[in-house]
Amino acid sequence: MKKTATQWGDESLAEAFHELMNVVINMRNAGVSLNQVQHAPEFTYLMTPKQFDRIKRICREKHWPVPNRRGILIDLQAVAHPLDARESKDNCTPVEALEILANAYCAYSQVGLNKPKNAQGILFNTGRKVRVGNGSYYALAVVKVCNAGGITYLAPVTAYHATEAKIRNIS
Repeated sequence: MKKTATQWGDESLAEAFHELMNVVINMRNAGVSLNQVQHAPEFTYLMTPKQFDRIKRICREKHWPVPNRRGILIDLQAVAHPLDARESKDNCTPVEALEILANAYCAYSQVGLNKPKNAQGILFNTGRKVRVGNGSYYALAVVKVCNAGGITYLAPVTAYHATEAKIRNIS
């Protein structure tokens, strides 16, 4: 059976997150600060046109700067923060944190407003559940609107697993 473009994309995205996760874990185990890593790998998650239109609409409604770049840069920090937070707060394994990241940044993810915060949106995937411990949750990524040199873009804040009720509450 042939894979669809979406399946190839999902696998490639998961592989990219996996590679970054390996670098983060290896640097952490070696006691090296991520800020010291030279030529660090990174990639850009390109939101779908629908996702990008939705975040722009949210920004206009809230009178925030409207992003003019569709990509979200995923670097070592974008992986390290959710990994560290999920390990310390929720006892997640790196595999579970990886699953959260790969499912949150997904073409199927919806975009919403992060109500408790200013200039933040969320990408949440209610189409696929992630396993964390013995529970089943939805993957969610928080992004913030940033502006530098006339370029307005979205930057990762964190990612975590959430119940449907939690997603409804913050979006």
